[in-house]
Amino acid sequence: MAAKGVSVLKFVGTVSLGVMTGLSYTLSSLTIPTLLTLPSAETAAQAFDALTATATRHLRSLSSISSSAFALAYLFSPRPYRHPYLLYASALALGSHLAASDLLAPYLISLDPATVSASASRQRKERQKQKKERLDRMRMEASYEMLGVDAHSEGSVEASGEELEGEESGAVNGEEVRAEVETFLKKQIVRSAFAGLGFLLSVVGIWGDGVGVVSGPTIVVEA
Repeated sequence: MAAKGVSVLKFVGTVSLGVMTGLSYTLSSLTIPTLLTLPSAETAAQAFDALTATATRHLRSLSSISSSAFALAYLFSPRPYRHPYLLYASALALGSHLAASDLLAPYLISLDPATVSASASRQRKERQKQKKERLDRMRMEASYEMLGVDAHSEGSVEASGEELEGEESGAVNGEEVRAEVETFLKKQIVRSAFAGLGFLLSVVGIWGDGVGVVSGPTIVVEA
């Protein structure tokens, strides 16, 4: 009965690790790169946030299930059958999640604070310059149309300038979105590498367990 439970744990761990490998590879090679082809940065940012939130939740669950299943299979196995590959597969499944975290893998972060800060400052100055030019042009056009001082017209121009400033300040920075997407891609590549190695190790280990059970002990008969 215990052997059957251990076999189920090995099967669950291997399947979970395989699904996690496929999901990470699909995200890094097919799904996430298509976000960079969207027409606007705001749309890409919204789609990226929704996709990464769901994917991270599922990947975390698969990593926990796989690492726990292999660890329990090692603990519940009889002492002669406690093969080290179960611990290695469990460590790789857990490491696939930890290695892609911001805390343990800061080298994967492509979002350079100095570069982003300089880029954001430059774009902010350009937006302020464009806003000032458009506001001056609107005032000039209003002065041509009305020779006298019209307080209502002046207030309308000021309101239009404030609306323009609010819209431009809420714009999404496309460079930051691209940097976040590239960082997420790097994380998924590392995760898929760890998970793929663990999946291959578990498959080979389970195949070895099956060969050992089928062959059984060798009996030597002396003449």
